[in-house]
Amino acid sequence: MRTLIPQLLTLTLAAMPRVTVAANKMAPTVSGTVAESLVQVLLGLLLVLLVIAAAAWLLRRFGHLQAGAGGALRIVGGLSLGSRERAVLVQVGERQLLLGVAPGRVQMLYVLDKELPVAPLAAAAGGRFAARLATAIKQARRT
Repeated sequence: MRTLIPQLLTLTLAAMPRVTVAANKMAPTVSGTVAESLVQVLLGLLLVLLVIAAAAWLLRRFGHLQAGAGGALRIVGGLSLGSRERAVLVQVGERQLLLGVAPGRVQMLYVLDKELPVAPLAAAAGGRFAARLATAIKQARRT
């Protein structure tokens, strides 16, 4: 019995370094698997973000297509009347409709017999802005 216990202790101690050596051999495999999984997750996330960015670009680029009424329906202009109310001028074929738009409600306010000329007003406003911007840039360079 006395010889059996020291032999068991010797065998146990002799086996322990082998276990730690085996654990050390497995450690790079485990960390390599974790690293590969992390790279795979990051590449998947990058792919999802790229798909979202591409969808946003496509919607911004082609989102203004008019599907209704064969392109005969368009918004000519609008004016904010309050925090959530607007007056919108809509062109439908040869007619222009003035609509009141509020949350949950759209109401026709007036039907115009003649079209309102809106293109010259928009061009004039854009020209005034460009002139003011050029003046402001010149003044900033002088100072």
